[in-house]
Amino acid sequence: MKHIFYFSDAGRKHVARHFDMDNLAGSHFLKSTFSTPDDLLSYLNSNPPEQIIRQSSGKSAYCFRIADGRMAGTSGLAQRSHLHAQDIVREIREGYTIEIGLVAELPLTSEFCIIAQETEDGLSIITAFPGGYARPFAQNSQPREEYELNKKFWEEHILLKQKNTMQ
Repeated sequence: MKHIFYFSDAGRKHVARHFDMDNLAGSHFLKSTFSTPDDLLSYLNSNPPEQIIRQSSGKSAYCFRIADGRMAGTSGLAQRSHLHAQDIVREIREGYTIEIGLVAELPLTSEFCIIAQETEDGLSIITAFPGGYARPFAQNSQPREEYELNKKFWEEHILLKQKNTMQ
């Protein structure tokens, strides 16, 4: 198998959301580091990951850290225990109701992760986000052990959103 990252149309569209500083919760890339998804793709195909985490069904997480002092973006993930109950709200995202932690500012990070599917053509990017590894959202279609790990992770963690982006 080739170890070259590439975008499918759906993958490119999904990753582009992490470049728009819109009203979505979660992580966002800094345009001063990666101005477009193609800039990120170029970096991926020129630098090795620090860590590879195997998931089910031929998917893996590729974890990177920029070593030259630049920040990849803002991290949109935190432990729930670090937030007050009044700072947690519910939002609908892609048809699912999720909880979001509201914070004054999203923390900067030099880390970022790529989730990719292994194919005959290489590594098809599913998503990419600044910050450390975050398990997938728990879904009933996942193998039981993976579902339990994902469920536990999201019971302990929460996506973040900057308060001043609230409408």
